[in-house]
Amino acid sequence: MTPPPPLLACLLTLVLAAAVAPPAGAVCVPRKPGGHSKPGAPAKSAPSKPKPKPTQAPAPPKPTPIAPGADIVRSLCLKTDYPDLCMSAIAKQPQPQLPGGKRLDGAGVLRLAMGAVRTKAAEAKAAAGALANDPKTQQLARGPLHDCVESFDDIAYSLDQADKALAGGDRDTTSTMLDTVRTDVDTCDQGFEEREELTPLMAKQDAELAKLSSNCLAIATAAGLR
Repeated sequence: MTPPPPLLACLLTLVLAAAVAPPAGAVCVPRKPGGHSKPGAPAKSAPSKPKPKPTQAPAPPKPTPIAPGADIVRSLCLKTDYPDLCMSAIAKQPQPQLPGGKRLDGAGVLRLAMGAVRTKAAEAKAAAGALANDPKTQQLARGPLHDCVESFDDIAYSLDQADKALAGGDRDTTSTMLDTVRTDVDTCDQGFEEREELTPLMAKQDAELAKLSSNCLAIATAAGLR
Protein backbone atom coordinates (compact mmCIF):
# COMPACT_ATOMS: atom_id res chain seq x y z
CA MET A 1 0.00 0.00 0.00
CA THR A 2 1.31 3.40 -0.95
CA PRO A 3 1.57 5.79 2.02
CA PRO A 4 -0.67 8.91 1.86
CA PRO A 5 0.84 12.17 0.92
CA PRO A 6 1.99 14.36 3.83
CA LEU A 7 -0.97 16.82 3.56
CA LEU A 8 -3.54 14.01 3.66
CA ALA A 9 -1.81 12.42 6.63
CA CYS A 10 -2.02 15.69 8.54
CA LEU A 11 -5.75 16.07 7.88
CA LEU A 12 -6.44 12.50 9.08
CA THR A 13 -4.55 13.19 12.31
CA LEU A 14 -6.69 16.29 13.05
CA VAL A 15 -9.96 14.41 12.38
CA LEU A 16 -9.00 11.57 14.71
CA ALA A 17 -7.99 13.99 17.48
CA ALA A 18 -11.31 15.84 17.27
CA ALA A 19 -13.23 12.58 17.52
CA VAL A 20 -11.37 11.47 20.65
CA ALA A 21 -11.28 14.88 22.57
CA PRO A 22 -14.18 15.69 24.96
CA PRO A 23 -16.78 18.27 23.90
CA ALA A 24 -15.98 21.87 24.77
CA GLY A 25 -17.34 23.05 28.15
CA ALA A 26 -17.65 19.57 29.60
CA VAL A 27 -16.48 19.48 33.23
CA CYS A 28 -15.95 16.36 35.31
CA VAL A 29 -17.27 16.83 38.86
CA PRO A 30 -16.03 14.23 41.34
CA ARG A 31 -18.71 12.64 43.50
CA LYS A 32 -18.55 12.91 47.27
CA PRO A 33 -17.96 9.64 49.05
CA GLY A 34 -21.28 8.14 49.99
CA GLY A 35 -23.15 10.76 48.02
CA HIS A 36 -24.80 8.27 45.72
CA SER A 37 -28.25 6.88 46.55
CA LYS A 38 -30.28 4.12 45.18
CA PRO A 39 -32.62 5.01 42.38
CA GLY A 40 -36.06 5.89 43.68
CA ALA A 41 -34.98 6.11 47.36
CA PRO A 42 -36.50 9.17 49.13
CA ALA A 43 -34.09 11.80 50.31
CA LYS A 44 -33.43 11.65 54.02
CA SER A 45 -34.14 14.87 55.94
CA ALA A 46 -32.01 15.95 58.90
CA PRO A 47 -33.55 14.91 62.25
CA SER A 48 -35.30 17.82 63.97
CA LYS A 49 -34.05 18.85 67.43
CA PRO A 50 -36.60 18.44 70.26
CA LYS A 51 -38.06 21.73 71.39
CA PRO A 52 -37.04 22.70 74.93
CA LYS A 53 -39.87 22.46 77.45
CA PRO A 54 -40.95 25.79 78.94
CA THR A 55 -39.43 26.39 82.36
CA GLN A 56 -42.09 26.44 85.07
CA ALA A 57 -41.71 28.41 88.29
CA PRO A 58 -41.48 26.13 91.35
CA ALA A 59 -44.73 25.82 93.24
CA PRO A 60 -44.76 27.64 96.62
CA PRO A 61 -44.37 25.27 99.58
CA LYS A 62 -47.60 24.31 101.27
CA PRO A 63 -47.98 25.29 104.93
CA THR A 64 -47.22 22.41 107.26
CA PRO A 65 -50.36 21.48 109.19
CA ILE A 66 -50.01 21.27 112.95
CA ALA A 67 -50.93 17.78 114.07
CA PRO A 68 -52.78 17.35 117.35
CA GLY A 69 -50.80 15.77 120.17
CA ALA A 70 -48.18 16.46 122.76
CA ASP A 71 -45.95 18.39 120.35
CA ILE A 72 -48.68 20.85 119.43
CA VAL A 73 -47.85 23.02 122.45
CA ARG A 74 -44.26 23.39 121.27
CA SER A 75 -45.33 23.84 117.63
CA LEU A 76 -47.66 26.70 118.48
CA CYS A 77 -45.42 28.31 121.09
CA LEU A 78 -42.59 28.46 118.54
CA LYS A 79 -44.82 30.73 116.48
CA THR A 80 -44.97 33.32 119.29
CA ASP A 81 -42.50 36.07 120.15
CA TYR A 82 -41.81 34.49 123.56
CA PRO A 83 -41.72 30.73 122.99
CA ASP A 84 -39.89 29.81 126.22
CA LEU A 85 -42.31 31.80 128.37
CA CYS A 86 -45.19 30.32 126.38
CA MET A 87 -44.16 26.72 127.04
CA SER A 88 -43.25 27.25 130.70
CA ALA A 89 -46.49 29.13 131.45
CA ILE A 90 -48.63 26.47 129.77
CA ALA A 91 -46.77 23.69 131.59
CA LYS A 92 -47.79 25.27 134.92
CA GLN A 93 -51.49 25.17 134.03
CA PRO A 94 -53.73 22.26 135.04
CA GLN A 95 -53.80 20.00 132.01
CA PRO A 96 -57.28 19.20 130.65
CA GLN A 97 -58.70 15.73 131.14
CA LEU A 98 -59.45 14.64 127.59
CA PRO A 99 -61.75 11.73 126.69
CA GLY A 100 -60.06 8.50 125.62
CA GLY A 101 -58.45 8.76 122.22
CA LYS A 102 -58.84 12.55 122.01
CA ARG A 103 -55.70 14.66 121.77
CA LEU A 104 -54.94 18.28 122.55
CA ASP A 105 -55.75 20.61 119.65
CA GLY A 106 -55.11 24.28 118.83
CA ALA A 107 -58.12 25.49 120.81
CA GLY A 108 -56.94 23.51 123.81
CA VAL A 109 -53.49 25.10 123.64
CA LEU A 110 -55.05 28.56 123.39
CA ARG A 111 -57.18 27.90 126.45
CA LEU A 112 -54.08 26.87 128.41
CA ALA A 113 -52.30 30.07 127.29
CA MET A 114 -55.35 32.10 128.30
CA GLY A 115 -55.30 30.34 131.66
CA ALA A 116 -51.71 31.51 132.15
CA VAL A 117 -52.84 35.10 131.55
CA ARG A 118 -55.70 34.67 133.97
CA THR A 119 -53.37 33.31 136.67
CA LYS A 120 -50.87 36.14 136.23
CA ALA A 121 -53.65 38.78 136.17
CA ALA A 122 -55.01 37.44 139.47
CA GLU A 123 -51.53 37.65 141.02
CA ALA A 124 -51.07 41.20 139.67
CA LYS A 125 -54.48 42.25 141.01
CA ALA A 126 -53.58 40.99 144.48
CA ALA A 127 -50.23 42.81 144.36
CA ALA A 128 -51.82 46.07 143.19
CA GLY A 129 -54.49 45.88 145.88
CA ALA A 130 -51.90 45.24 148.57
CA LEU A 131 -49.82 48.23 147.45
CA ALA A 132 -52.88 50.47 147.28
CA ASN A 133 -53.71 49.62 150.90
CA ASP A 134 -50.15 49.86 152.16
CA PRO A 135 -49.64 52.99 154.32
CA LYS A 136 -46.10 53.31 152.96
CA THR A 137 -47.36 53.77 149.39
CA GLN A 138 -47.37 57.33 148.04
CA GLN A 139 -50.79 58.91 148.14
CA LEU A 140 -50.40 59.96 144.50
CA ALA A 141 -49.82 56.32 143.48
CA ARG A 142 -52.98 54.98 145.07
CA GLY A 143 -55.25 56.15 142.24
CA PRO A 144 -53.22 54.43 139.48
CA LEU A 145 -53.01 51.29 141.60
CA HIS A 146 -56.80 51.17 141.96
CA ASP A 147 -57.04 51.63 138.18
CA CYS A 148 -54.72 48.65 137.78
CA VAL A 149 -56.96 46.53 140.00
CA GLU A 150 -59.91 47.36 137.72
CA SER A 151 -57.86 46.63 134.61
CA PHE A 152 -56.90 43.21 135.92
CA ASP A 153 -60.56 42.52 136.63
CA ASP A 154 -61.33 43.53 133.05
CA ILE A 155 -58.70 41.04 131.82
CA ALA A 156 -60.53 38.21 133.57
CA TYR A 157 -63.85 39.32 132.04
CA SER A 158 -62.36 39.58 128.54
CA LEU A 159 -60.84 36.11 128.87
CA ASP A 160 -64.25 34.72 129.85
CA GLN A 161 -65.80 36.27 126.74
CA ALA A 162 -62.98 34.98 124.55
CA ASP A 163 -63.48 31.48 125.96
CA LYS A 164 -67.20 31.56 125.17
CA ALA A 165 -66.56 32.79 121.66
CA LEU A 166 -63.93 30.09 121.16
CA ALA A 167 -66.38 27.41 122.23
CA GLY A 168 -68.95 28.77 119.76
CA GLY A 169 -66.50 28.99 116.88
CA ASP A 170 -66.84 32.79 116.75
CA ARG A 171 -63.38 33.78 115.54
CA ASP A 172 -64.14 37.50 115.26
CA THR A 173 -65.25 37.82 118.87
CA THR A 174 -62.37 35.63 120.03
CA SER A 175 -59.93 37.96 118.28
CA THR A 176 -61.61 41.10 119.62
CA MET A 177 -61.58 39.92 123.22
CA LEU A 178 -57.93 38.80 123.06
CA ASP A 179 -57.04 42.24 121.69
CA THR A 180 -58.96 43.76 124.60
CA VAL A 181 -56.90 41.73 127.07
CA ARG A 182 -53.74 43.18 125.58
CA THR A 183 -55.19 46.71 125.83
CA ASP A 184 -56.18 46.24 129.48
CA VAL A 185 -52.54 45.51 130.32
CA ASP A 186 -51.46 48.79 128.75
CA THR A 187 -54.19 50.66 130.68
CA CYS A 188 -52.48 49.86 133.97
CA ASP A 189 -49.16 51.18 132.66
CA GLN A 190 -50.69 54.39 131.38
CA GLY A 191 -51.82 55.43 134.85
CA PHE A 192 -48.20 55.66 135.96
CA GLU A 193 -46.87 57.06 132.67
CA GLU A 194 -49.18 60.06 133.00
CA ARG A 195 -47.43 60.96 136.28
CA GLU A 196 -43.71 61.15 135.59
CA GLU A 197 -42.91 61.65 139.27
CA LEU A 198 -44.30 58.21 140.10
CA THR A 199 -42.35 54.96 140.00
CA PRO A 200 -44.24 52.40 137.85
CA LEU A 201 -45.00 50.02 140.69
CA MET A 202 -46.62 47.37 138.48
CA ALA A 203 -44.03 47.45 135.69
CA LYS A 204 -42.78 43.87 136.26
CA GLN A 205 -46.26 42.33 136.35
CA ASP A 206 -47.41 44.38 133.36
CA ALA A 207 -44.38 43.37 131.28
CA GLU A 208 -45.07 39.66 131.85
CA LEU A 209 -48.79 40.07 131.23
CA ALA A 210 -48.03 41.87 127.97
CA LYS A 211 -45.90 38.94 126.79
CA LEU A 212 -48.44 36.32 127.85
CA SER A 213 -51.34 38.13 126.18
CA SER A 214 -49.23 38.60 123.05
CA ASN A 215 -48.60 34.85 123.02
CA CYS A 216 -52.36 34.22 123.10
CA LEU A 217 -52.86 36.36 120.01
CA ALA A 218 -50.05 34.57 118.17
CA ILE A 219 -51.36 31.11 119.10
CA ALA A 220 -54.89 32.02 118.00
CA THR A 221 -53.54 33.24 114.67
CA ALA A 222 -51.31 30.20 114.08
CA ALA A 223 -54.15 27.81 114.95
CA GLY A 224 -56.64 29.65 112.70
CA LEU A 225 -58.83 30.67 115.61
CA ARG A 226 -58.93 34.40 114.90
